[in-house]
Amino acid sequence: MPDLWMPGAARHAVGNTGAMNGGPARAVWHITSNAKDWTYKNELGWFTGGGREVAPHLLWDPFTGQIAQFFPADSRSLSLQNAGTVKTNRTGKYCVQIETVFTAGETVNGKRYATVRDTPCKGLDQIMGWLRSLGIPDTWPGGAPTAFARDTVSLSTWLAEPGHFGHNQVPGNSHVDPGPMPNLAAIGKTQTTKPSTGKPKYEPFPGASFFRSGHRSPVIAAMHKRLVAEGCNKYASSADADVWGSGDERSYAAWQRKLGYAGADADGKPGPTSWAKLHVPNS
Repeated sequence: MPDLWMPGAARHAVGNTGAMNGGPARAVWHITSNAKDWTYKNELGWFTGGGREVAPHLLWDPFTGQIAQFFPADSRSLSLQNAGTVKTNRTGKYCVQIETVFTAGETVNGKRYATVRDTPCKGLDQIMGWLRSLGIPDTWPGGAPTAFARDTVSLSTWLAEPGHFGHNQVPGNSHVDPGPMPNLAAIGKTQTTKPSTGKPKYEPFPGASFFRSGHRSPVIAAMHKRLVAEGCNKYASSADADVWGSGDERSYAAWQRKLGYAGADADGKPGPTSWAKLHVPNS
């Protein structure tokens, strides 16, 4: 099961969660305002206070990389207007809304930034990694935004197509943000293969069903070594290091806690995001 709370994001649950209506997973991109004194700090205060009734899932500062999350991914957030009877906030299995702390043409440290695309985009690789883990593809069904202008997609496209949308593209809405965006498909996709073999540097996530009691694999042995190296050794012994058992589950739970997970999110069952961060070598 994917992580419903983005690893590394500051969690500020505002309550008032609501079920999604199902369908293709998507993300919607916003920017905060054309007020030049809005900052991550006061936006965070707004969405956890008087503005919680219009809160998105994520608040992201592309200059500092700060990220806050207000709703789990499987809940609707509240940043979109409905399109008639279509509740746009509830469209899809996930409809993750990202509010970028940015104003078109703002100046930061003496440099002017015309669009989000021009900013350092710190933390965007983490956001994209999480969105991909939720099954949201790197596509723009309505085309990537090219200007601060309305470019509404058809209602059928909105309901049926997975991927990324600008706030300016969502039916029933009147906003023109987010403006030109970076090439999301290229974010976080650096060279990870060995040229001589074509193998990934790190072992890809093998799927939740792989981690079953008694399953033997060199991948489990490699994971065992990485957990020990990360100071998450909860094993009773090193015997049968290539067989999944209770020691692996205890040690992996320690790794999840090290990453900041708690409760049911630190149950010792590997997920794609925590696995990717463990950097298990490809055998």
